[in-house]
Amino acid sequence: MLIRRLSYLLDREPDTGNVRLRPLRSPEPPPGGGEAGLSEDLLAQVEQIIALTHRRTPHGVLSCSRLPAGGSLLCNGRDDDEDPDRQRQFIEVLHLPAGAAGFDRMWPIDTWRSRSWDTPGPADEHGDPLPVPEGHFGREMLVRFAQEQSSRVAPFLADVRRLWADPAGRQIVIAEEDPETIVRWIALACASLPERRARELTFVTVADEPHEAPQQIIGIGPDSSFDRHDPLLLGHLYRVHDGLGGPGSPYVPDPWAELTAALWQAGKPPTPGPSTFSTVQAAPPGPAAVPSAAGTSASGSSSSGASSSGSSSAGTAEAADPFDLAALVPQLLRTGTASGDGFAALEGESLHAVVTSLASASQDPAQGAPAVEELTRVCQELGKHCPESVTDPLALALARRRLAAALDQDTGLRHDPLVGLPLGEAAQRSLRSEFGPRFDKGLGRRLRGPVSAWAGPLHLALVLHGPQGPGVEDAVNRLVRVLLQPRIPECADAVAVLKSVGHQGLNRRVLAKIAVETAGRRSYLLRELLMSPHGEWVRSHLDIAPPSVRMVELAVRWGGPPHHLRGVELFAKLAEPAAGAAVSAATDPPTLETLWGLVWGAGQPERPDFPAILRICGAEAVLAANLGTRFLAWLTSPGRFDRELVEFAQAVHRRPELTGRERATAQLLVTADNFARTSRAPRDVVDSLGDLRRAASPVDGPVWDGVQYLLARGFAALPPQELYQSGALSYLATGEPALQQHYRAAVQADFADDARIGRMAAQPEIIADLFYVWRKDLTRSSREWHAMVDELLRQTIGVVLRRMSDEQRGAVATRLVGRSNNWLQSWLRWSHRMAAGGSRDTQIPGAPASYPPGQGQGQGGQGPGHGHGPGPRPGQPGRPPTSHVPGQPPPSPPSGELPPLPPKYPPGYSPSHPPR
Repeated sequence: MLIRRLSYLLDREPDTGNVRLRPLRSPEPPPGGGEAGLSEDLLAQVEQIIALTHRRTPHGVLSCSRLPAGGSLLCNGRDDDEDPDRQRQFIEVLHLPAGAAGFDRMWPIDTWRSRSWDTPGPADEHGDPLPVPEGHFGREMLVRFAQEQSSRVAPFLADVRRLWADPAGRQIVIAEEDPETIVRWIALACASLPERRARELTFVTVADEPHEAPQQIIGIGPDSSFDRHDPLLLGHLYRVHDGLGGPGSPYVPDPWAELTAALWQAGKPPTPGPSTFSTVQAAPPGPAAVPSAAGTSASGSSSSGASSSGSSSAGTAEAADPFDLAALVPQLLRTGTASGDGFAALEGESLHAVVTSLASASQDPAQGAPAVEELTRVCQELGKHCPESVTDPLALALARRRLAAALDQDTGLRHDPLVGLPLGEAAQRSLRSEFGPRFDKGLGRRLRGPVSAWAGPLHLALVLHGPQGPGVEDAVNRLVRVLLQPRIPECADAVAVLKSVGHQGLNRRVLAKIAVETAGRRSYLLRELLMSPHGEWVRSHLDIAPPSVRMVELAVRWGGPPHHLRGVELFAKLAEPAAGAAVSAATDPPTLETLWGLVWGAGQPERPDFPAILRICGAEAVLAANLGTRFLAWLTSPGRFDRELVEFAQAVHRRPELTGRERATAQLLVTADNFARTSRAPRDVVDSLGDLRRAASPVDGPVWDGVQYLLARGFAALPPQELYQSGALSYLATGEPALQQHYRAAVQADFADDARIGRMAAQPEIIADLFYVWRKDLTRSSREWHAMVDELLRQTIGVVLRRMSDEQRGAVATRLVGRSNNWLQSWLRWSHRMAAGGSRDTQIPGAPASYPPGQGQGQGGQGPGHGHGPGPRPGQPGRPPTSHVPGQPPPSPPSGELPPLPPKYPPGYSPSHPPR
């Protein structure tokens, strides 16, 4: 198609004001012949566009419009130099068909004020020539203009792009004082748009009646009839960019506009490539671009839509997005103005397109270190705002680039290649799958060589796998093997490798492996390392070391000068809880095993030290550390009875490694202790004691004495009737004096409290039952039993009797008369004797036991019932023994006072040494 040029005179009648449009020049045939004229329909459209756009415009207006049948119409108005007083202007018109030669090398706005409008050249085989661009809109001028209008560029370009995004996109109105500024805005839009879009943009530089203008961009001046403050116009009908102080339309963010504006601000204008098109079947023409002669505001808006929809030539369709963000991202990177924070404001596909473009750029081998650093910065900024699913493609691309470089220089690596990259778990799995085998292979090869060459590949493996990788595990084993030989030269190399890598996870694994390899008797290996110059590495990482490693370090410190601690003193010092810890580290079985080896090695503690050890670490930890067999000799021959002995028996009595005597001894203690705490099934307990004692024979004296002490506690807690009916009373009456004395002490402890005495006085039925049970004639009983019963009656019921009222005493008598009159008579005689005697025993609750449990009975016949001396006479308290078990300190309780015995045994409580 040929370019055709027309000329018109736009005149106004001075009397009527009517506008007349008179053609002055018709198209001339080209030199080679061909069609010269234009169709009547096309000429009608041309004249209608001139009438709508230029009839009320000042002189010097340039407009570009789209025609319904395709092609563009470029109109330039100029003054009437012959008669400047007349209201007329000459309109030079160029019809530019789609694909016209030369039109693809210029923008219509380039012809602004071109002198060739006035002096057109001769036509050629392509038709009339285009006006010569005068070069008014150079790169530097547009950059300077964009920087001056920095806050308005992105909103303006967002509306320009939206002209093609929506077929009914709203026209843009630019209000400026000077038409030259409007022209610069149009030129800025053309310089920002893809090439084809820039040539398709329609505009009019100044319009007095913008409501009738059919162009996409309409310039207005301060005297325009357009109401720049009307909310309807600003918010719904037009997109207004007001440079005259008006509010303008609200900004609607657009990613392409923001990235393009950033390039202008950086002084690096965008360089959009040509749009890609593919030929398709010609589409039917869209709505007419020329509105009806009525020319309302609605028609103007619809004409803009027609202009937008008709922007692609008939017979072609877009094959790619001309506003693809991926074309702008590399340009931003080159300028150094790319911002992850700015990209994060994008949404949906726009953001993914940007990240994909960034990832592609990072994979380009031509990118140098500065570009990669810029990409890394953008990736880190994106990671602050976006989920892993968004940032992973870019982070993966950067990680692959780093790891590939690291594989080539693993011996010289000093930094984590993945540090600072927001890699998600899925991305990390991908990297492990891709690079893991290669790194493990390289590490395995280096581990067969000298220790000094391990650092680089080990660091790479840690970066990829972390401290749990298979190659790292092999490295840890080899490092520990070398470290535990501090006298060989390679030990110093191993320490140097650990310091060079500086990976906390690796340090933890090495220390944990050292703890395993030096547990128990092998703790001397770690002791040697700590005492060597290389032990400083271990000391510098004690905060992450297992407890057993810290224990060995403490043993080296406290066992040497100036402290020289040994035995249980060293054990207690090493087992002290760390600052802020609630329990001792010795409760940890591996730590306890190491601690035992440090203090005693293959030896044994002294017998009196076993209770202290159990108080520190507990029986369960001893068994878990496989140290239970060290305590079995103490179990059967403890030397004294302690609460820790019972706790150990509770923990060990079901262990299969015990001998028959050891198991029976432990079972004796467990049975007695359970009964002391619960008082359940007394008959079963009594029936089982004989068999257990025979199986544990010979039973150590303190063990049996402790068993009797526990049994007495259980008997004392039984209700009187159950004590008698279960057979426990007969067992007591025929039992050893030690059992009877423990029972007496336990009962007296219950009556040693003044409040308890008061409560018993209010329970005459229990007093009556106790009197009946204790005074009961049994088939078998010992002389010591009867003497002890008389004492119990005086020191318990006798004390309560003095608190009882006549009514309460009568209630006791009533309960006893129900058994028989003889029991009533016995009660009356005994109670009258108590009332009249005023014995000291009835005034002081309780009396001391003959000897404390676990210390053995008095020697030389001093104890009651031995036939070598009289036992305590009725009415007299028992006397303490005059001798004691050799090797044990003699007890010295205060005269006339029995220490209170707690109903439950707190940790460390010993019946041999009850609290005072």
